Amino acid sequence: MANLAKVSTATLLAETARIAYFVSKPFFKKKIWLLCETETQAQENGYELFRWIKSNAPSIEAYYVIRDDSPSINKFQSNEEWLALDSWKQYFYMYHAEAIISTHGLWMIPDELGILKKLTRKTLNAKRVMLNHGVGFLKNGKQFYHKTIFPLNSQIMALSPKHKAIFTEEYGYEDSEVVIAGYPRFDGMTDLSAEAKWPNLIVYMPTFRDDEQNLGDAFQETELFKQTKALLNSDSFKQHLEDNDAHIAVYLHQNIQKYSQYLDPFSSPRIHILRQGELSVTELLRMGKLLITDYSSVFFDFVYMNKPFISYQFDCEKFIGARKNKAFIDIRRDLPGYVADTPAELEEKIKMVFANQFIPQDDHLLKIKEYFSFQDQKNCERVFNAINQRD
Repeated sequence: MANLAKVSTATLLAETARIAYFVSKPFFKKKIWLLCETETQAQENGYELFRWIKSNAPSIEAYYVIRDDSPSINKFQSNEEWLALDSWKQYFYMYHAEAIISTHGLWMIPDELGILKKLTRKTLNAKRVMLNHGVGFLKNGKQFYHKTIFPLNSQIMALSPKHKAIFTEEYGYEDSEVVIAGYPRFDGMTDLSAEAKWPNLIVYMPTFRDDEQNLGDAFQETELFKQTKALLNSDSFKQHLEDNDAHIAVYLHQNIQKYSQYLDPFSSPRIHILRQGELSVTELLRMGKLLITDYSSVFFDFVYMNKPFISYQFDCEKFIGARKNKAFIDIRRDLPGYVADTPAELEEKIKMVFANQFIPQDDHLLKIKEYFSFQDQKNCERVFNAINQRD
């Protein structure tokens, strides 16, 4: 009954907003752009582009769509900047929007009764622009993001010709629909390691495995826990931190943040087990001098700044083999960084990076340029111009 009431309310609001849209359409002169990420987030490509538009494009009336109970609300300068998800005003402006721009799809469509949801989609005249969230080389998402099934498909942003080829060759997009403009969030990816609260900071950000959900104490039996413990407990690694006045910050993926408590016993003045909210992912990446991850695309944000990273692939065969759809690159050979399989190899690579004074190898720098056509702070400008010029 509760769900029926929710759907009925959404239907009433959406349909009255549709009527108001048709009545006001001949007189409505505003250029409305709606931007968003997920229902509760305002922290990366969508938010960065939104802020740029508010500062640099006064002819656009931009609004950010988000749930009204999101903790990110306090990032907005006033209540006039954002639209509460599932509000009448959000629906009204959705119909009038010239562009709907998202990192995660067209999720703000109201959940209406019967065929009305399809009718609402047909009513929209907006350019439907996909900014992207992940980079896409490591995960094959054709079953979700192919143009024939993904509703936010008027235009999509890419990082380089190598990146664009995924969308044109694998995802069904026309050449003109994929723009090599960069990601807005990269405008903020500038190196702050010299100003970091911890000197010579190593950032360790492992991703999560599908079998790590709802484990509780059994998380301590996973390979991720055992390998992390092996590094943090290593006397030689701890000595390396001391000898180089270095620190390591461990930040688990949001899906397994609840397991951070099992790593707390390894904390020390040089080993920091961080919780979500203490520092953002972007802050940590900017502060770090070296990134250690495994198969997470977070390394792309890091190498954008020409900083070194190590892919610690202790369970590569199991992790990659378990995926039905394979990555678009060879995760062993094509990464713009080092690869380690064992704790000993990992420590060896860490010491090598320190010995090289955190300067990436030449072949790593060449690979970075294959992934990024631009490494500047003009991504928002290029993305805005691409959207604004699209018919």
